[in-house]
Amino acid sequence: MTKQTDALNELRRMTVDELDDHLSKQRRRLFEVRFQQATGQVENHRQVREIRHEIARAMTVKIEIERGLRTALVEAVVAQPVQAKAKPARAPREPKAAKRLEVPAVVPAAVPVAETPEAAEAVAETVDAQEDVDE
Repeated sequence: MTKQTDALNELRRMTVDELDDHLSKQRRRLFEVRFQQATGQVENHRQVREIRHEIARAMTVKIEIERGLRTALVEAVVAQPVQAKAKPARAPREPKAAKRLEVPAVVPAAVPVAETPEAAEAVAETVDAQEDVDE
């Protein structure tokens, strides 16, 4: 068998309490290795990856037990009291409303408003000049 299979089988032989203890030790070990890596004391940089994989294996086995995939240890989980760290159940989300197409308000193209007679003449000249350009 491979190294990973052996490690997984070893974890599956553990009880729930042993799994929790193993998981906390691995998390502490990961913290220490990351700290050493930050200070430049780690020679084997692959350690972080190996520890993360070990944590994932332990969590996988723990989830198998909690979901009843391993019937031998289901009774052990049921006998344990519920931890206070349990996350509260989420309220179901309401379906999102369909996005509305946002259309900008229609603005008339360059229609200036003249307030004085001089401005009216200037506007008329610019409108005539624009008509010449458009043709």
